[in-house]
Amino acid sequence: MNYVKINGSSRRRSRRWRGRRRRIVAFVLLCAAVVFAGWSWNRLRPFGVSEPARANAAVEAERAPKPVRGNPAWQPGEAARLHEALRDAFAPALAGAQRWSLSVLDADGRPIYDDRAFHAVAPASAQKLVVAAAALNVLGSNFRYHTVFASQNAITGGALDGNLWLAGSGDPSLRGSDVRGGVAALARAGLRSISGSVAVDSTALQGPELNPHWDRDDTTEDYAAPTNAMSIDGDTVESQKVVGGIQERFWTPVHDVPRYASTMIEQMFRRRGIAVGAPAIVSRSPLDSLVLWDHRSATLRALETHMLFFSDNHYAEQLLRTLGSEGGATPDDAGGLAVERTFLSERGIPDPGLQLDDGSGLSSENRIAAITLARILSDAQLRGGESSLYMLLPQGGRQGTLRDYDFTTALGRVRAKSGHISGVSSLAGYANTAHHGRIVFAFLINGSPGDPDAAIVRAVNRLATL
Repeated sequence: MNYVKINGSSRRRSRRWRGRRRRIVAFVLLCAAVVFAGWSWNRLRPFGVSEPARANAAVEAERAPKPVRGNPAWQPGEAARLHEALRDAFAPALAGAQRWSLSVLDADGRPIYDDRAFHAVAPASAQKLVVAAAALNVLGSNFRYHTVFASQNAITGGALDGNLWLAGSGDPSLRGSDVRGGVAALARAGLRSISGSVAVDSTALQGPELNPHWDRDDTTEDYAAPTNAMSIDGDTVESQKVVGGIQERFWTPVHDVPRYASTMIEQMFRRRGIAVGAPAIVSRSPLDSLVLWDHRSATLRALETHMLFFSDNHYAEQLLRTLGSEGGATPDDAGGLAVERTFLSERGIPDPGLQLDDGSGLSSENRIAAITLARILSDAQLRGGESSLYMLLPQGGRQGTLRDYDFTTALGRVRAKSGHISGVSSLAGYANTAHHGRIVFAFLINGSPGDPDAAIVRAVNRLATL
């Protein structure tokens, strides 16, 4: 999504500008400028923004952090109350827990709470913050994926001599309806027959479809969909079954994605009445191919909003390999992880004990310290602009994966990324406090016999009151 910035200008004050009449005129002009700026924003802002990306303006205005001049350090008494409040909130969950890592940073990125903040533990989906921040830095917020139909020859007299390739670039949002739109566009351009095959080129990304560090029991679940350059419909297929007399829909992963895609796309052409001369194949498209149709994805910020709002593992895994491809490394998991580490190093973000095996946090072998996630969030907040992660995160108790969180004092004051796999509960994000502006927190708890989610919610509720 594109954002329109409206910049105002102001006159320098003069000592001679003291007359009552001129002050009244200046006030009237200022009011008019404010009204015009608001009208201009409503006229110029982009259309078609997805529901998760829309801010609740009334709530944001009401809950916005109060300005803190120079963001002064917390006073000793305030810091002591913070420590007492968080120790009390976490005590039931940490009693008997295997591991935890807790960190809070003030509005300027200074640590104000640390309980094993430099201990690396399993993060679950809170890890998606790493790939999100690195991608914004490396790819840029306006990056788009391109999926193209290409051939070595132009369409002549309704016929295409040779193969027609669909070349994927890793777009996690590509749908079957998008590809059908491409088939329709070629039909409108006069295509009636293909002498060769419909081919799929999936060489833009590399590596196994399923991460070897994932639990094998997850391979039939939609949240563990394959990763491939030619991703369509999240690399899943919809099925229906009757459960308790009720027909329910569910999605199962597709395996050998390129071959599945090539067969599906060939059928799209045949249904459109376009003859195909040879069976569908999987092959690399020639370098001298002509682009006949180009589908552009939404911008990276829009894709990341979906990924973070709904904790979409598939988006994270596709994005990780894209990082490797576009960041000067190899277009696979190893390459993407190397680019992430470079990003952390260049930004001066500490990564004690860091061990990452994927982009989504689905692997139980991942390890990251709370200080790493907290500093990622703080760095993005302090840089602002297109680096900001704040509006890409769901609002606590209202949106996405945080919709059902029982926030009270923090309701509408928190935006964060949650994480859950077996034995792991995590939440990392921003809290708009009552007196100290917007602060950063990262709370990761592993192997708690208590209720870690309830403890984390209590902690964030208390943060919001400080």
